[in-house]
Amino acid sequence: MSLEILEAKEAIREVIDGFANMECNVPAQMVYFTEDVHVMVYMGDKLTMDIHGRETLEKQFSAFTGGIKASHHQNGQQVITVEGDTATDVHYCRAALVMEENGQEVVSDNYIRYTDKLVKQGGKWLIKEREQHFVITKKQTI
Repeated sequence: MSLEILEAKEAIREVIDGFANMECNVPAQMVYFTEDVHVMVYMGDKLTMDIHGRETLEKQFSAFTGGIKASHHQNGQQVITVEGDTATDVHYCRAALVMEENGQEVVSDNYIRYTDKLVKQGGKWLIKEREQHFVITKKQTI
């Protein structure tokens, strides 16, 4: 594996982990996406969001995360394939989200699989397309 590929993979890991480390700071997370990003969010097998463009993404994700009181994201296994200035990243994430439901605090424990297509623009790797699959979601009162 060439040094160039290793450097690209590390830069892509920084994009993925940087996004997760910002927890639910949606405006700050937007720096990781292209202007024309396409994001598809699935709950199980059902497509629940089909978002086109960074501005729309910010609005919809901000609305989704608006009621979240605390969050914790933990990325797991990751496979990155680089081909020139494009790449595919498949990774897994566990996201715990604390919110209020029916007057009680609830934690939603989500197991998510992401498939991202990235492009290198202006020397930076950015997410151009994201499929986000909520594979398992468990809720409990805390």
